Amino acid sequence: MATSAAVLVLAGSGTSGEALAQITMPQDFALDIPAGSLQSALTIFGRQTGLQLIYAPETVSGRQVRRLRGRFTPHDALQKLISGTGLRIRPVDAKVIVLEGPSSSHGGGGTRPAHASPAMTEGRPPSSASTDGDGRDRPASLPEIIVTGSNIRGQAPVGSSVRTISRAQMEENGYRSIAQALQALPGNFGGVANEQASLSFVDRTGTNATLSSGVNLRGLGAAATLVLVNGRRLAGAGNLGDFADVSNIPMSVVDRIEVLMDGASAIYGSDAVGGVVNIIMKDRFKGLESGLRFGTVTQGGMREFQAYQTAGTEWGTGGALVSYEYYGRRPLMARDRRFSRTADSRALGGTDHRNIYSLPGNILGFDRVTGGLGALYAIPRGQNGTALRPEDFLAGEANAGDPLAGAELIPAQTRHSIYASANQDLGGGVRLSLEGRFTRRDFEALGGGYITILTVTPDNPWFVSPTGQSADLIGYDFGKEIGASRDSGWSETLGFTGGVDVDLGGEWKLATYAAYARSKERHLTDNIANEALLAEALGTIGDDPATAYSPTRDGYFNPYGDGTANTPAVLAAVGSGFLDARNADHIATGNLQADGTLLDLPAGPLGIALGANVRRELFKSEYTSFYATGTPVEDDPVRHARTIYAAFAEARIPIVGEPNARPGLRRLDLSIAGRIERYPDFGTTANPKFGVNWSPLQGLTMRGTYGTSFRAPNLAQLRDRVSTAFTNLANAGGAAVPILFLGGGNPDLEPERARSWTMGADLEPSAVPGLRINATLFRTIFDKRIDRPAARDLRNALINPDLAPFVRYVSPATNAADRDYLLALIERFGGAGTTFPVDRIAAVVDARYVNTASTDVRGLDMTVGYMVRHGRDSFSIDANASYLFAWRQRTTPTSASLDRRNLSGQPVDFRGRLSASWRRGAFDALVGLNHVDHYSSAVTGIPIHSWTTLDARLAWTAPEASPAKGLTVALAAQNLFDRDPPFYDSSSGTGYDAANSDATGRFVSLQITERW
Repeated sequence: MATSAAVLVLAGSGTSGEALAQITMPQDFALDIPAGSLQSALTIFGRQTGLQLIYAPETVSGRQVRRLRGRFTPHDALQKLISGTGLRIRPVDAKVIVLEGPSSSHGGGGTRPAHASPAMTEGRPPSSASTDGDGRDRPASLPEIIVTGSNIRGQAPVGSSVRTISRAQMEENGYRSIAQALQALPGNFGGVANEQASLSFVDRTGTNATLSSGVNLRGLGAAATLVLVNGRRLAGAGNLGDFADVSNIPMSVVDRIEVLMDGASAIYGSDAVGGVVNIIMKDRFKGLESGLRFGTVTQGGMREFQAYQTAGTEWGTGGALVSYEYYGRRPLMARDRRFSRTADSRALGGTDHRNIYSLPGNILGFDRVTGGLGALYAIPRGQNGTALRPEDFLAGEANAGDPLAGAELIPAQTRHSIYASANQDLGGGVRLSLEGRFTRRDFEALGGGYITILTVTPDNPWFVSPTGQSADLIGYDFGKEIGASRDSGWSETLGFTGGVDVDLGGEWKLATYAAYARSKERHLTDNIANEALLAEALGTIGDDPATAYSPTRDGYFNPYGDGTANTPAVLAAVGSGFLDARNADHIATGNLQADGTLLDLPAGPLGIALGANVRRELFKSEYTSFYATGTPVEDDPVRHARTIYAAFAEARIPIVGEPNARPGLRRLDLSIAGRIERYPDFGTTANPKFGVNWSPLQGLTMRGTYGTSFRAPNLAQLRDRVSTAFTNLANAGGAAVPILFLGGGNPDLEPERARSWTMGADLEPSAVPGLRINATLFRTIFDKRIDRPAARDLRNALINPDLAPFVRYVSPATNAADRDYLLALIERFGGAGTTFPVDRIAAVVDARYVNTASTDVRGLDMTVGYMVRHGRDSFSIDANASYLFAWRQRTTPTSASLDRRNLSGQPVDFRGRLSASWRRGAFDALVGLNHVDHYSSAVTGIPIHSWTTLDARLAWTAPEASPAKGLTVALAAQNLFDRDPPFYDSSSGTGYDAANSDATGRFVSLQITERW
C-alpha cells in the first residue's frame, strides 16, 4: 500500500529538527477555518499560520471538516482537522511537519506528495520511501527534502539563512516573470546582465549581447551568483557564457525560488561567491491548469501577452506533467518617456549629449594643440549636396546628432517554453526521475542610427572642401537613410536530467544523476554601414571587382546631402553591413552522493553527506563579419572544452539538544563542509565552510558562517579571440582623440577567490504569535577578480591614473615604430574599420581580461513578517531590506580602495520593499512599497533623488462550492502612480540610471487562471 504524506514548510528556517514536543511551535494562532473539504481547510490553515502546505491529494480527497475557530497551536489545530482520518503528525525539523497516512511494512512503494517540490542541491534529487532498521516506516520522498545550501536531507543549512519565494508570493506581488521576482530582491543589483542596463550602456561588461536577465547578488557580478534549476547547473548565457539567463525559465511551472545569500563553493563549487539561487519546478501535478495574462504600460506602446497550459497525471507509484508557456512583448521606445525623448537633457537640468555625427554631417578637424576631434563646419540643411560651394558651409557651427532617435529602452521579446517531468518508484527502495526543458527566446532592439567618420577625397564626384584640404573628414549619421541600427537574435536553452535514488537502509540514501544543459545564442547587428563598400562608394578606394556593387555603374555615395541625396541602390549596398555572432555553451554533469546518519550523539544524530562530481564544459563560437571587408569574412570557429572533477563532504554535528540542554543553551549545532575541484586549466582548488546555530531560548536562534569561495575563469575568458575597435575618448585636456581598443581573452587567468562571513539571528517570539524577524550581517572579500578595468571605465581610460597600465600612447604620424605597431594590430585582429586614418590614432587601450580587481562588501539584510487574523479577515505585513555599510572596490592591486556605494551605475546603500496583504473569503489584495535611497552621479557628483514606487494587486478566487471552482482573476499594477525614475544625466542621454531604476512606468495587467 502506498505511503501518503503532507509537509508543512515555513520558508527560511535555519533551525534543526527535534522531537515533536520541541518543534511544533507552542505559540498559538487566531484561526478561522470554515467547514468544507479537508483540502481547502489545509490550504486556509497554511495561509493563516504563514506555513506553506505540501501534501498528497489522495490522502485528503473526499474528506470534510467542521469549522475550526479560536486560538490554537499549529499542532493542536492539525490534530483537530485530521481527527478520524487516520493521518499522523510527524516532524522533520522546526519548520517541517509531515502528515503520514497508512503505510506498508516495506519501503519503496511510496507515492510522492503532489504538492511537494523539495528543494534540491546539486547532487540531491529526491528518493523513495523506506523502512529503517528499527522497523519504523518512512514516508515516500519526505526525509529527502533538501534545503538549498546543504547536501544533507531534511536539514536547513547550519548558520545560513535561506529566503524562499513561493509561486503564490510571486503571483500575489504581481511579478510577471522569474527575472522580475528576483530583480525585486533588495540584495540583487541590476547593473549587469539586465536588458535595460545593456541598452542604456550602464552595463560596462559588454557581454549581454542577447539581452538576457541574470542575477547579481551583492553586486559581485552575475557570474558570481550560481543559478540552479532543481539543483542542476544551467548552461551559460551571454557572449562569454559566464552567467545564467533566468528569463528563459517559464514561471507557470515554478513551485518556488530559494535564495541563499552566502558563499557556497564548499557545497556547489565554482560561481557560488555571492550566493545561490535555486529555482524549484513543480514535480507533481494532477489535472489541467490554464493561464492568460495581458499587460500594458499606460504611456507608450509596450504590451505584454502571456499564456500557458499545464497538464499532469498521477498513479500509485509515480506521476508526470508537461507545461507549455508563451510570452510576447512589444518594445518601449525612448521617445515614449519624458526623460529619454532626446539626448539633449538641458531641459531636465542636465547637459546636451547629442554628438557631431549627424545628417547633414559636419566637417571635422583636429585641434593643433590638444589633438582633439571636433566640428569645424556644419553642412547646411535643405539641400541635396549636388551644388555646394565652399562658402556654403557654416563655419564654427555644428549639426547635432541624437543617438536616441529611433532607439528603444526595453526591447521586443518573444519566448516559447516547454517543461516535462516524470518519476516512478521501481520498488525495493529505488526511484527513477526524469526531467526535460526547452526554451526559445527571440529579441529585437533598435538603437540610434549607425555613425561613422567618412574620409572624402576629390575622387568623390561631389567633393567640395571648405578647408582647402585634399581630403576631409565628415561626421555622419546613417539613421535617416538606412534606418536605426538593429540588434536581434535568439537564445535557445535545453536541459535534461535523469536520476536514480536508492534506499540503502539505516537512514542512508544513495542519489545519482546525469544532467545535460545547453545554451545556444545568436546575436546579429545589422542596419549598419559596410565600411569597405562605403569607402568604395565614396571613391576613397578603387572599385573592388569582388563585390556586387560598382560605384561607376550603381552610383557614388554623396555625403553632403540632408537625407535625399542617395539612391536606394547606393544605400542598399552601403547599408548592407552586419556582424553575426553565434555561441554555444554545453555542460554535462554526473553526480554520485550518499547521505545519512553516521552515529547517534547525545544531542541527536550526526548526519553526513559524501559525494563526487564530474563536469564537462564545452564552449563554441562562430563569428561572421561583413563590416570592414567587401565580402563576408568568417573567423575560424572557436572551440574549447575542459573536464572538472570534484569530491565533497558535509557533516552536521549536534552538540546540544533536548537531552542535554541547559539554561541559555537550548540547542547548539555545527556544520563542516568542504569541496575539492580539479581543473585542467589551473590545477586544484579546495574550499571549506563552517556554520553554527545556537538557540539560547525558545523562538530565538543565533547563527553564523565562514567559508571560502571561488569562481573559475570560464572558457571564453581564457581563450576568447582578440579583436580591435576604434572610438574617441577624452584626453587630459578634455579633447576627444581617436584610440584603438584591444579586447579579448587571456590564457593566464587564475580563479577569483573570496572569503565570506555572516552572523545573524532568527526570532519568532511566542509572546507575539505570527511575528518573524530575520537579520543577517555579512561581509565578502572578493580578490583576484577577473575584470576588464579599461572597458569598465572606458570613457575615462585616458584620464584615470588607475588605468595607466592599460594605456599605450602612440604617435604614428611621426614615429614609424608606432605606425607599424598599429598596422600590425589591425591586420592581426581586424575590426577597426578601413576609412579612418591610422596616423590620427593617439593611444591603444588594452581591455583584455586580467586578474586585477578586488571588492569588499559589508552590510545587513533584514526581513520582518507578521500575520494576524481578525474575524473573517487575515492580514500580513512583510518587509525586506538590504543596507550596505561599504562596497569598496580596488581597480588594480596598486590603486586606492574606494567606496563605490551611492554612485550612478553602482549599488545604492539602501533598498527595501514593504508589502501588506489582506484576505477575506474569495478576495485577496496586496500593496507593495519599493524604495531606493538617494545617491549621486559618479561623474559630476550631482545628487540623484531617491525613488519610491507603489504596486497593487486585487484578486478573486472562486469558492470551492462555486460553479466557477478553480477560476482566479487578478488585476495588478506596478508603479501605480507612474513615478518616473529620478533624473540622471547619463552620458548615453537616456536620462535615468538603469542599474537602480526602471523605465517601464505604470504597468497594468489582467491575469486569468483556471484549474480544471
